[in-house]
Amino acid sequence: MDAFTFVLMLIMDFIRIDIFIVFGLYSLIFLIGSIILKDKDRLYKLDDLSSRFISFSGLVYFSCFLILIIFFLIKGGEERVNLFNRMFGPYWFAFFLPPLTYLLITQIIRFKWVRKSKVIRLLFIPFLLITFEQFFVLITSLHRDYMPSSWSMVTNINLSIFEIITGFLIKILFYSVYIGLFYLITERLKKFSFAKPNKEIN
Repeated sequence: MDAFTFVLMLIMDFIRIDIFIVFGLYSLIFLIGSIILKDKDRLYKLDDLSSRFISFSGLVYFSCFLILIIFFLIKGGEERVNLFNRMFGPYWFAFFLPPLTYLLITQIIRFKWVRKSKVIRLLFIPFLLITFEQFFVLITSLHRDYMPSSWSMVTNINLSIFEIITGFLIKILFYSVYIGLFYLITERLKKFSFAKPNKEIN
């Protein structure tokens, strides 16, 4: 694997694990907060910003996916053969479904009525928290053995509840930092775009 492919796959894994999954957790917290909290103005403002960020992240993820396909097609050789087998083989849907689902969810969230719909947001959460690979492994493994004793093999998690909760909190903290940086950058770009015509007029 060359450096360019490695970087693109690293970006995609980062977005999927540290942004999409955490956005699923955030959506769960948002839904609980929208029911419990009385003053919802700040919560909805934060949700608007978070939704803009996740929409942008979805576009970046899908762009990396398309660039990887184009790169492997141009490169040729064994990589192109493997790509064609994955794209047009018996499990072609497993190749296209995850990026298309992420793109669809992240772009639909742009609409205000979708953001405010608790039912739709609740339906989005499983698609963000669990990857398609984990879902298929879970379903096929449970299909073979329904006993709860086999579930540890399926989940493959050897962490305590405290470690899992701590990990989630750390991910949410970093997600807040990403949103803060996204807000600062977009506001700076807005000021720059508005300031430029003024300078030309003066």
